[in-house]
Amino acid sequence: MKVYLSVPMIANRALKRAKLMAKAIEDSGNEVTSPWVLGQIEKSTSPVNVFERDRLGSETCDVLVADVTEPSIGVGMEIMAAYKAGRKVVVVAKKGNVTSRMLQQMDGKKALEYEDDSEVYDRLKHLLTEIGRQVQNAQPI
Repeated sequence: MKVYLSVPMIANRALKRAKLMAKAIEDSGNEVTSPWVLGQIEKSTSPVNVFERDRLGSETCDVLVADVTEPSIGVGMEIMAAYKAGRKVVVVAKKGNVTSRMLQQMDGKKALEYEDDSEVYDRLKHLLTEIGRQVQNAQPI
């Protein structure tokens, strides 16, 4: 599956957790379609239209995996783009952290909670493997 990884990039950035999530995506047999979230932050003078790239990526992936442990407007926009496009959405949050009620009540999403960053890899890998099996079994032969 093509998995768009959505993580905070400016405020509340957690690069180590983002890399764990990317590894879980890849190790579960999937492709990370947003590798730029794992590198340096683009400069405001970059020729890349970040809005168009991220909107399109969110709308065309098979699954969007979003780190919602800390608030991020960009992550929220990517979640909504994926939701409106009918994509599967997985939200990852630290247990006890508050997320918006709108996100809590979003139908069809999968929620993954963790207590320590060390749990993220195994739990996300397992969940994506299960989603992949469901998708594979739903396709006609």
